[in-house]
Amino acid sequence: MNKILLTLIDVSYPVLQILGGILGIEKDKIQQSFTNINNFLVNSRHEKYMPEDLLILTPHCIQFNECKFKVTNDIDNCRRCGRCQVSDLVKLKEKYGVKVAIATGGTLARKAVKDIKPKAIIAIACERDLTSGILDVKKIPVYGIINMRPNGPCFNTKVNIDEVEKAIINFTNGG
Repeated sequence: MNKILLTLIDVSYPVLQILGGILGIEKDKIQQSFTNINNFLVNSRHEKYMPEDLLILTPHCIQFNECKFKVTNDIDNCRRCGRCQVSDLVKLKEKYGVKVAIATGGTLARKAVKDIKPKAIIAIACERDLTSGILDVKKIPVYGIINMRPNGPCFNTKVNIDEVEKAIINFTNGG
Protein backbone atom coordinates (compact mmCIF):
# COMPACT_ATOMS: atom_id res chain seq x y z
CA MET A 1 0.00 0.00 0.00
CA ASN A 2 2.80 2.45 0.89
CA LYS A 3 4.50 1.93 -2.48
CA ILE A 4 1.24 2.65 -4.28
CA LEU A 5 0.76 5.89 -2.32
CA LEU A 6 4.36 6.96 -2.92
CA THR A 7 3.94 6.32 -6.63
CA LEU A 8 0.67 8.29 -6.69
CA ILE A 9 2.40 11.24 -5.02
CA ASP A 10 5.36 11.10 -7.41
CA VAL A 11 3.19 10.75 -10.52
CA SER A 12 0.46 13.24 -9.59
CA TYR A 13 2.64 16.35 -9.59
CA PRO A 14 3.95 16.12 -13.16
CA VAL A 15 0.41 15.30 -14.33
CA LEU A 16 -0.94 18.35 -12.47
CA GLN A 17 1.80 20.50 -14.03
CA ILE A 18 0.91 19.35 -17.54
CA LEU A 19 -2.83 19.78 -17.03
CA GLY A 20 -2.29 23.17 -15.41
CA GLY A 21 -0.14 24.33 -18.32
CA ILE A 22 -2.76 23.24 -20.84
CA LEU A 23 -5.56 24.90 -18.89
CA GLY A 24 -3.57 28.04 -18.01
CA ILE A 25 -3.72 27.46 -14.25
CA GLU A 26 -1.26 29.39 -12.07
CA LYS A 27 1.71 27.45 -10.68
CA ASP A 28 0.77 28.28 -7.06
CA LYS A 29 -2.69 26.77 -7.60
CA ILE A 30 -1.16 23.60 -9.05
CA GLN A 31 1.20 23.35 -6.07
CA GLN A 32 -1.73 23.91 -3.66
CA SER A 33 -3.63 21.12 -5.41
CA PHE A 34 -0.60 18.83 -5.16
CA THR A 35 -0.32 19.56 -1.43
CA ASN A 36 -4.04 18.82 -0.97
CA ILE A 37 -3.74 15.51 -2.85
CA ASN A 38 -0.65 14.60 -0.83
CA ASN A 39 -2.41 15.44 2.45
CA PHE A 40 -5.42 13.36 1.45
CA LEU A 41 -3.17 10.38 0.70
CA VAL A 42 -1.20 10.84 3.93
CA ASN A 43 -4.41 11.05 5.98
CA SER A 44 -5.86 8.00 4.23
CA ARG A 45 -3.04 5.87 5.66
CA HIS A 46 -4.51 6.23 9.18
CA GLU A 47 -1.10 5.43 10.67
CA LYS A 48 -0.39 6.65 14.19
CA TYR A 49 3.00 7.64 15.59
CA MET A 50 4.51 8.35 18.95
CA PRO A 51 4.75 12.13 19.48
CA GLU A 52 8.56 11.97 19.70
CA ASP A 53 8.59 10.45 16.18
CA LEU A 54 6.79 13.45 14.71
CA LEU A 55 8.65 16.51 13.38
CA ILE A 56 7.16 19.92 12.73
CA LEU A 57 9.39 21.54 10.13
CA THR A 58 8.98 25.23 9.44
CA PRO A 59 10.92 27.95 7.62
CA HIS A 60 12.81 30.60 9.57
CA CYS A 61 10.61 33.35 8.10
CA ILE A 62 7.96 32.46 10.68
CA GLN A 63 10.15 34.22 13.25
CA PHE A 64 9.74 37.99 13.68
CA ASN A 65 12.47 39.49 11.51
CA GLU A 66 13.77 41.89 14.21
CA CYS A 67 14.03 39.25 16.93
CA LYS A 68 17.47 39.12 18.51
CA PHE A 69 17.00 35.53 19.70
CA LYS A 70 17.59 33.28 16.72
CA VAL A 71 15.74 30.00 16.89
CA THR A 72 17.12 28.19 13.84
CA ASN A 73 19.62 26.20 15.92
CA ASP A 74 17.40 25.80 18.98
CA ILE A 75 13.70 26.67 19.16
CA ASP A 76 14.01 26.90 22.94
CA ASN A 77 15.87 30.20 22.42
CA CYS A 78 12.41 31.73 21.88
CA ARG A 79 11.52 34.22 24.61
CA ARG A 80 7.77 33.92 23.90
CA CYS A 81 7.21 37.61 23.36
CA GLY A 82 4.22 36.89 21.10
CA ARG A 83 5.44 38.96 18.13
CA CYS A 84 5.51 35.82 15.97
CA GLN A 85 4.22 32.26 16.10
CA VAL A 86 7.42 30.56 17.21
CA SER A 87 6.08 30.68 20.77
CA ASP A 88 2.92 28.86 19.57
CA LEU A 89 5.08 26.12 18.07
CA VAL A 90 7.05 25.85 21.34
CA LYS A 91 3.74 25.44 23.19
CA LEU A 92 2.69 22.63 20.82
CA LYS A 93 6.09 21.00 21.32
CA GLU A 94 5.64 21.09 25.09
CA LYS A 95 1.97 20.05 25.02
CA TYR A 96 2.38 17.03 22.74
CA GLY A 97 6.07 16.11 23.00
CA VAL A 98 6.72 16.51 19.26
CA LYS A 99 9.95 17.80 17.77
CA VAL A 100 10.19 21.17 16.03
CA ALA A 101 12.89 22.31 13.64
CA ILE A 102 13.24 25.69 12.00
CA ALA A 103 15.26 25.74 8.78
CA THR A 104 16.70 28.59 6.74
CA GLY A 105 16.32 26.66 3.48
CA GLY A 106 15.90 23.31 1.78
CA THR A 107 19.40 22.06 2.55
CA LEU A 108 18.98 22.64 6.29
CA ALA A 109 15.45 21.21 6.17
CA ARG A 110 16.81 18.00 4.63
CA LYS A 111 19.61 17.96 7.23
CA ALA A 112 17.04 18.30 10.04
CA VAL A 113 15.10 15.34 8.65
CA LYS A 114 18.30 13.29 8.33
CA ASP A 115 19.49 14.17 11.85
CA ILE A 116 16.14 13.84 13.67
CA LYS A 117 14.95 10.78 11.71
CA PRO A 118 11.22 11.38 12.20
CA LYS A 119 8.64 8.78 11.18
CA ALA A 120 6.24 11.54 10.05
CA ILE A 121 6.53 15.24 9.27
CA ILE A 122 4.24 18.25 9.43
CA ALA A 123 5.84 20.71 7.04
CA ILE A 124 5.01 24.40 6.91
CA ALA A 125 6.17 26.40 3.88
CA CYS A 126 5.18 28.29 0.77
CA GLU A 127 3.70 26.31 -2.12
CA ARG A 128 6.97 25.91 -4.01
CA ASP A 129 9.10 24.85 -1.03
CA LEU A 130 6.38 22.54 0.27
CA THR A 131 5.99 20.77 -3.07
CA SER A 132 9.76 20.41 -3.38
CA GLY A 133 10.07 19.08 0.16
CA ILE A 134 7.25 16.56 -0.21
CA LEU A 135 8.86 15.24 -3.39
CA ASP A 136 12.31 15.12 -1.70
CA VAL A 137 11.18 13.03 1.26
CA LYS A 138 10.20 9.71 -0.23
CA LYS A 139 9.74 7.28 2.62
CA ILE A 140 8.29 9.54 5.30
CA PRO A 141 4.69 10.76 5.26
CA VAL A 142 4.65 14.56 5.04
CA TYR A 143 1.52 16.55 5.84
CA GLY A 144 1.90 19.97 4.23
CA ILE A 145 0.55 23.27 5.52
CA ILE A 146 0.92 26.29 3.27
CA ASN A 147 2.04 29.33 5.22
CA MET A 148 0.40 32.75 5.05
CA ARG A 149 2.48 35.64 3.75
CA PRO A 150 0.76 38.90 4.74
CA ASN A 151 4.06 40.80 4.33
CA GLY A 152 5.18 39.05 1.15
CA PRO A 153 7.32 35.96 0.71
CA CYS A 154 9.94 34.92 3.28
CA PHE A 155 9.17 37.77 5.68
CA ASN A 156 7.24 37.50 8.97
CA THR A 157 5.09 34.65 7.68
CA LYS A 158 2.30 33.00 9.64
CA VAL A 159 0.68 29.60 9.93
CA ASN A 160 -2.73 28.38 11.03
CA ILE A 161 -1.75 26.96 14.43
CA ASP A 162 -5.09 25.16 14.76
CA GLU A 163 -4.31 23.26 11.55
CA VAL A 164 -0.87 22.32 12.89
CA GLU A 165 -2.43 21.05 16.12
CA LYS A 166 -5.08 19.07 14.22
CA ALA A 167 -2.32 17.45 12.15
CA ILE A 168 -0.46 16.52 15.36
CA ILE A 169 -3.63 14.97 16.81
CA ASN A 170 -4.31 13.11 13.55
CA PHE A 171 -0.79 11.67 13.44
CA THR A 172 -0.61 10.77 17.14
CA ASN A 173 -4.16 9.91 18.15
CA GLY A 174 -4.31 12.90 20.45
CA GLY A 175 -0.82 12.96 21.88
